[in-house]
Amino acid sequence: MRLSWLGVLLALMGSSASGTDAGWPALPTAGFIAGRVATEADIKRGDAVFVSQVDGKPDGQPASIRIPQYAYLIGENGKRRPVVVVQAQTNERGTFLGMRDATGEEYVATKEEVVLLGTTHP
Repeated sequence: MRLSWLGVLLALMGSSASGTDAGWPALPTAGFIAGRVATEADIKRGDAVFVSQVDGKPDGQPASIRIPQYAYLIGENGKRRPVVVVQAQTNERGTFLGMRDATGEEYVATKEEVVLLGTTHP
């Protein structure tokens, strides 16, 4: 079984939750994935942050998390970065969230590394 984390690796390369706080991004009306797992076509359109595949087929299922919503991404140093969750998927390894900050920087983190805030602008 071959595991492909193309989107995860691309999102993690050069991204850090310890950068400067650019403020709260707007809650999007498009450009997110809800109710299904992401595909490579979603990545190309800019709707998804990562793709999880096993043997070339989508892996996992959508997580039961409201998409999109505001959140804090917690960095290793404890710094909270304001983000919008645009994708949530779960599989046997856990629940993974795709997020964007106000500058458009993308992040992938486990649910445990994120504080979900809901849809009301903080």
